[in-house]
Order: sequence, then C-alpha cells, then structure tokens
Amino acid sequence: MATYDLHLHTEWSYDALSHVEDYFRIAQKHGTRALAITDHHLMDGYGDVLEAAAKYPEVGYLSGGELTVHCDLGEFDLVCLNLPRRPTPVLNELWDIYHEWQRAYGHALSENFCSRGFPLDDEARMKLLQSYRPQKAIDVQGNTHVQYSALWHYCVEQGFCKDLEGYKALRQSFTDMPHYPEYDQVIPRVKAAGGVVILAHPVGYFLTDDRNRMDYLRELFSLDGIECAHEAVPAELVKLYRKYCEEHHLLSSGGSDLHTPEEDKFAVHLGEDFWLDEILERVKIYHGA
Repeated sequence: MATYDLHLHTEWSYDALSHVEDYFRIAQKHGTRALAITDHHLMDGYGDVLEAAAKYPEVGYLSGGELTVHCDLGEFDLVCLNLPRRPTPVLNELWDIYHEWQRAYGHALSENFCSRGFPLDDEARMKLLQSYRPQKAIDVQGNTHVQYSALWHYCVEQGFCKDLEGYKALRQSFTDMPHYPEYDQVIPRVKAAGGVVILAHPVGYFLTDDRNRMDYLRELFSLDGIECAHEAVPAELVKLYRKYCEEHHLLSSGGSDLHTPEEDKFAVHLGEDFWLDEILERVKIYHGA
C-alpha cells in the first residue's frame, strides 16, 4: 500500500458504488498521507467530501475530478487536481458541459437500443439507473449513461443478447454516439481555475512507449503530469514513465482507480512517496472541511 491514492471514484460517478466516507475511513485506518476523490466528469460530490473531511480531519485530501476529453486521436482520461472545492463561474460552465453530455449520451444509448427493436427507452434506462445509483446523484445529474457491467447484464437478462461478447457486438453497431467534450473546451477552463492536468492510466494512450505519441499528447493537453503508477501500468513502464516525467519536468502521480470500497486495493500502486511531495509543491492539500 502506498501512502497516497490520487484516483478514486464514488457513487457520484455514474459507474461507481463507493461512498465518499468509505475512502476517508480506510485512509485514516492506514495512515494515508493524502487521497483525491476524482469522480468522472464532475465534482458534484464535494459536499459529501467536505462532510467526510470534517469527520476525519487527520486525512489529507486533494480536490479534483477525472475529466474525459476528445481529440483527433480519440478519447482520453485526465485526472485534474487542484480545482477549487466550491465551483467558480468558469468551472460551472465546464460542469454544465459535462452534465449535458452525460444526458445526451444516455439518450443516444436509448435511441440506439430502441431503433434496433430493444425496449430500453429513457424511462427504462432511468429505472436501471435507480437500481444502483443514489437518488441524490440522479437529482443532480439526471438521466445519464449507465455503468458498463449493469448495462450488459441487463441486456442479457432481457434477451437483447446472449452474453458479454454479444453485447460488445451490439454496442459496436452504435456509430452515432456523441463524443466527449473537446479537449480545447475543457483544458483551458481547468487551467484557468488553477487545475493541474495529469494523464490517467497512460499505457494504452501512449501505445506503451511510443515517444512521438507521448510528446504529441504532452503538448496537445498541456500536461502537468502523468499517472505513472496504476494497476494497469506494469513495473517496467512505471520506471519508463517516471524517467519521461523527469526529462520534461512533469509530475508523477499514482492511484488505484477504485470504484468500490475494497480496502485491500486502496492505494495499491507503485508510486514513490516523494512523488507526493513533488505534487504538493503545486497542489493544495486540505484537512477538514
């Protein structure tokens, strides 16, 4: 277990089940130096973060979210830290963009299913969301997209497909889905709010170690860092990515990317302790509300 975990998802992410307090409780038990709640596309859960932080003032935390962006090479996840815990007007514009995208993507899912003869309209999708999401998140975010595993299990149960492979084939036929917000809509707003942009789980994005692609993405996204340590990053690549960060004066981060409160997986990554010291030279750490 590392001494920090800077990539954690809660029930405020469309695909996660953890309560915010779960992570604070685990962090206090293990003497974790810092954690970061980085829910998908938003910071809607920061009221819960402040409540949990008040109960566990010994636990340090960084503020931020994991924002997915679209560019000419596809879609990329960015862990954005040092964002204000209470949104600024610029960030409110950004959250409005993502809330609209979530609802549009969900509606497009329903339209694609229905057009193929499968009755998963907006009403049915809402019932599916309500089967695992808390109402407080639905009240804020609306009728969004659905957790991957929940959706494919539902499709098998309803007879839309026979198994996971059949579901994958079905989804591949959905060619008119809205893509994520463009990187040049998102990153300037993050930077204007004081945010630090870190490329998440980079192996696939970097095509393992394609230096030209690494350089291109570093410049395109104005990267401040790379998530060098993640369960999807093998040990030899942790070292390679860390060396790349040193060459280009980038921060190195590490996180478990947990979506459920599994204590044995919390802060399990190969990031060095001093990486956090480097991050804290640029990113504010909070204790309490």
